[in-house]
Amino acid sequence: MTIDGVGFSSIGRLHLLQLLQERALAVGAELIFDTVVQSVDELADFDLIVASDGVNSVVRRGFEGDFGMSLSYLPNKFAWYGVETPFDTLTQTFVETAYGPFNAHHYRYTSTMSTFLVECARETWERAGFATMGEAESAQKCAEIFADTLGGKPLITNKSNWRNFPLMWNDRWSHLNMVLVGDALHTSHFSIGSGTRLALEDVIALVEALEAQPDDMPAALQAYEAARKPIVQKIVTAATSSARWYENFADHMKLSPLEFGYAYMIRSGRIDDDRLRKFAPGFMAKYEGQG
Repeated sequence: MTIDGVGFSSIGRLHLLQLLQERALAVGAELIFDTVVQSVDELADFDLIVASDGVNSVVRRGFEGDFGMSLSYLPNKFAWYGVETPFDTLTQTFVETAYGPFNAHHYRYTSTMSTFLVECARETWERAGFATMGEAESAQKCAEIFADTLGGKPLITNKSNWRNFPLMWNDRWSHLNMVLVGDALHTSHFSIGSGTRLALEDVIALVEALEAQPDDMPAALQAYEAARKPIVQKIVTAATSSARWYENFADHMKLSPLEFGYAYMIRSGRIDDDRLRKFAPGFMAKYEGQG
């Protein structure tokens, strides 16, 4: 089922990091590599610590009560792979197996490479034996499950361990001279592809707040949170709704292709029929004209 009007863009993580490093150097930043910060005590001489160190943030971990951090995990299991196949666009492949249904999210990020993310219910994961498999064996089995989609090509691993997606949120975005951004602050389920965008927009909002009140950092940090939090909450809520849809994709697979495609498009709660008619007129014409 092809759905018209769905835009998508992606970039290799290594290439993105190289671009960001070049930009940082161009504006005079001092970049330090191969240095592990074990504690914020090592950063005592700095005026402001921006924690952009991900879900396992060292900065946040020592002050989770002060940041008001909450954490829970979604039930589905997933593993992140790559493949030397340039899929044309963002694609979802759903397959039924003897173990249960599997889903793959796959999309191109270079002219020759694509991401290939495999997802399934925990019960399916256990029946398939993944709980006792290593990384290489899991990749081989996933490649067998999606052999038709992959054209027989192997999956490429890079710390491709099976995980449960963490839903993490912080009620307070700063504490003392520490402020959180990106995945150190909040997580957004991968099914709407907004994690990196949210992190970059967090930083933009933080810089704007600091520039607006250069002589009052506490006020600037509060302004950053006040301006940015409602926007992030809306996107995170949509991402979580999308994730919940995937928890029941086995039931959705029983629908007709058109009904399945429609359920997929409205899963996050951000798109109604009017909006869908505007950017996917071809699909909606088929959907509303069926029967």
